[in-house]
Amino acid sequence: MRIFTPTTLACWGGTGLLWLILAADWATVSAAEPASAVVQHDITYAQADGESLRCDIYQPADDGGDSVPVVLIIHGGAWRAGDKWMSVAYAEDLAKRGIAAVAINYRLAPEHPFPAQVDDVREALIWIAEHARQYGWDRQRIGVFGYSAGAHLACMMGTLADESAATQRAASDWPASDPRWKNIPSIQAVAAGGAPCEFRTLPKHNSALAYFLGGTRAEHPATYHAASPTAHGSAGDVPTLFFHGSGDLIVPLASARSLFEKQCSAGVCSEFLTIDGQGHLMTYIHERSRRAVMGFMEHHLGR
Repeated sequence: MRIFTPTTLACWGGTGLLWLILAADWATVSAAEPASAVVQHDITYAQADGESLRCDIYQPADDGGDSVPVVLIIHGGAWRAGDKWMSVAYAEDLAKRGIAAVAINYRLAPEHPFPAQVDDVREALIWIAEHARQYGWDRQRIGVFGYSAGAHLACMMGTLADESAATQRAASDWPASDPRWKNIPSIQAVAAGGAPCEFRTLPKHNSALAYFLGGTRAEHPATYHAASPTAHGSAGDVPTLFFHGSGDLIVPLASARSLFEKQCSAGVCSEFLTIDGQGHLMTYIHERSRRAVMGFMEHHLGR
């Protein structure tokens, strides 16, 4: 099994532009297909540091009048780039299957280093729960899906919820007395593609993620621990679908495997799909990836 190396992690800095180009092409293809969702753009779900955090909502075109499951979608882009529209194809696919999708923007590094992004995802989950009745969502059937940096944040949601208050606060800027802690809803499924889950094995003086984690591991070991989903893996984790390209040179497959194996050892019903011969970006748009995410969410959330 491989681990992060200075060479592979150096790729993160240039990932954002590639994501934007690839996602733009994919979004164009998706837009040409028949509409399968009622879409609302740029809905504010929270305010942070004077910034409006916005989401796009994809509602099933015909929900039959019943409450529907909902999936929070978190875009990739190395925590420093990207946008919610990059998720349009997955969001449309979910809506086509009777599952609502909420694709979010979140604060980006380096202006907003960890754990700002984790807190923004928490805010989005709270917003979903608070607006479930308004939009016809079932707050007992919430999933989270992310790819790349978004998968990291999804895994943080899937692993932290059952941890101690102190562990959760180590990955947050919220004080212990903040009432929002009590309003975070439970989630029933996580899908994570190309997920970086283990930062504690980075060379101590590697600065590749300093823009996100505030410095090197030698300087901030506690932060690297708090930001590693594998550090929080336990029997209480949310069932998770991991999918990863065997040829991924940006996020080594072993990083996601580390959390998957820890969850399996603890009895969590997680799954791991390897997309043979595919790299980091192409795995995101691979048909097997899309089918796996749809099937996993349908299985765990119902329709």
